[in-house]
Amino acid sequence: MGRVVLCAVAALAVALSGCAAPAPAVPDTVTPAIVFPTAQTRPAAATLASPAATATAVPSPTPTWPAPVNATPTPDPPRDIPTGATVNSTYTVRRGDTLSGIAAAVGATVEELLALNNLRNPDRLVEGQQLIVALPITGQAPSIKLIPDSELVNGPAAVGFDLEGFIASRPGYLARHVEKVNNELLTGAQLVARVAEQQSVNPRLLVALLEHVGGWVDNPNPSGDRMTWPLGYKRTNITGLYIQLVWAAARLNEGYYGWRLNNRLWVRLDDDTRAFMGNGINAGTAGLQNYLAAISTRPVWLEVLGEGPGSFIQTYRRLFGNPWQHDIGPIVPKGVTQPELSLPWAKDEVWLFTGGPHSAWGKGTPWGALDFTPQTVQGCAELKEWVTAVADGVITRSRWGEVVLSLDPSGDDRIGWSVLYLHIREDTAGAAGRAAVGARVKRGDRIGHPSCEGGVSSGAHVHIARRYNGEWLNAVGEIPFDLGGWVAAEGGVEYDGALTKGSLTREACECKQLGVNGIAW
Repeated sequence: MGRVVLCAVAALAVALSGCAAPAPAVPDTVTPAIVFPTAQTRPAAATLASPAATATAVPSPTPTWPAPVNATPTPDPPRDIPTGATVNSTYTVRRGDTLSGIAAAVGATVEELLALNNLRNPDRLVEGQQLIVALPITGQAPSIKLIPDSELVNGPAAVGFDLEGFIASRPGYLARHVEKVNNELLTGAQLVARVAEQQSVNPRLLVALLEHVGGWVDNPNPSGDRMTWPLGYKRTNITGLYIQLVWAAARLNEGYYGWRLNNRLWVRLDDDTRAFMGNGINAGTAGLQNYLAAISTRPVWLEVLGEGPGSFIQTYRRLFGNPWQHDIGPIVPKGVTQPELSLPWAKDEVWLFTGGPHSAWGKGTPWGALDFTPQTVQGCAELKEWVTAVADGVITRSRWGEVVLSLDPSGDDRIGWSVLYLHIREDTAGAAGRAAVGARVKRGDRIGHPSCEGGVSSGAHVHIARRYNGEWLNAVGEIPFDLGGWVAAEGGVEYDGALTKGSLTREACECKQLGVNGIAW
């Protein structure tokens, strides 16, 4: 649909739930990560009847998932990938820049930059000014399928992998690495597990990349850049394994979902040039091509994507064998439909729809999340209202502002349907607060209070997103996000959009106007 115009904020000035994409915690005593621009094209207070969910004895069901279906990859149908194109990105003007210098750096002419940016005078640039630049995309990756989709997504194929045991069995530095993140000391295995859980990337792939790039799995004493930048992310002054994992997982997801949604078929290399992904590949391979491009020059990238010595696939096979033994076929098979999900608050309350479709978990993930907040919201002040379960299920994660609800009979959120709640307050000990891991909940049971915890937020709210077999789902498309009959629609930019139920439409808005963004059962 076309861009949905956001509502105007009335004279009532309130602090609402400005939700940025979930941001990773950074290791202690370091400065924030550098964020690089990426070009992206898109089609554009009541008393509750139910008590807070409490932990109960939950049987440990035997997880079931599709058996591997293929040990040898076959090419996917080719896509209409052009041989040459341009992509619009942005450039921030720095002190001393000239338009002619910028043009030379990006392979454009002064006239082209003047036209793109509606500039009249090439000599009038301001430090900090954002310029649109058209960057050429040339060349293409090998059309070789390297890994199945199930090896990139933290889904059914990852269930049987003993991450901690595998790392402990290897002689490398990773087994003894420890690092403090947000005042919590974590081992190397715990860091990999945390990023794998949060970003829903297969931990086996993260381990293979740590060995390929940094040698951390089998080398007891990696040195130099391999020690400092174990996943190749050098454009930052932050050191530590955690930020490297977060960045790498984002690049993997960026390529995977860009391919799945057909809105990003190119990569950005470490030398800032662009190239197209290979034809006949799959989303898992696209994610891998995108990550490896970001840490490689073009010649190295083409070599590492091949089959020969120094290639990534050789490293993977040495650690884990043939990746296609883990292929379970399509992560989201044709015909899958969303189960009935209710609105995540009590029936007698009206909440505000403050964020339309936006990234489910930060950069690289699809626009699969929606934001809501109670009418009583005032910045990050504590709220009495409760977020509730949208369906029956088991709580599988309750930490760092996150609550994950598995709807699958296995009780494993990597299998079947699961729902992420973000920004759920961790109440003080003894308080009736956030639902505990292992708690079985019924639709409408209390999950916790909306807050600003667990991400970047200017106001208390809940961010809610869906996964199927570990794959983040877009809010629109083949499986639209439907909460109690309210169906999501995208706007032209993240956080824009609408919810529709029959003849009613509500727009995403950081305002308190019930006729515009008020949502009721």
